[in-house]
Amino acid sequence: MDELLDLVNENDEVVGEVLKSKANSDPKLIHREVVVYIFDEKLRFLVQQRSWNKKVYPGIWAESAAGHVGKGEDIEVAAHRELQEEMGFDVPLKFIQKRLNKFENETHFSYCYLGKYTGEKISFQKEEIEQVKFVTEEEFSALYPERDKVIDEAISWIKEIWKRMRSS
Repeated sequence: MDELLDLVNENDEVVGEVLKSKANSDPKLIHREVVVYIFDEKLRFLVQQRSWNKKVYPGIWAESAAGHVGKGEDIEVAAHRELQEEMGFDVPLKFIQKRLNKFENETHFSYCYLGKYTGEKISFQKEEIEQVKFVTEEEFSALYPERDKVIDEAISWIKEIWKRMRSS
């Protein structure tokens, strides 16, 4: 089922609406997405392996949870919704950064949130996710034997988050 999203300009101001299928295939149609990074007390990162049935990056290891922000939806509410849908639990989230991502097929603002795992039961969405696990920073890079520009950007962003967390 296609989702209706807010269409935004390069200043992240709502200028209309757009279907997710169109937004994900036209880089001129800017929309919003959320990304959630969950770490435990040992600074291990909760990663998910995307389903092999996904159209984009099937089987790739990715952030703890992510997804589109629906039309008129509060961005932080969307982050909590995605975490609950994909991992089956919710924790307090801290907004850490907004980034404009421009790719060949789409352009979107990523609203990035950080949360701390404290033993909640993980019940991941089996239709969307193959498996989940906690990884150390060293184990994280080994998950990506083949890389492209998008994967390299994701790896460097996660490593920047680890750096911030170690220094705080």
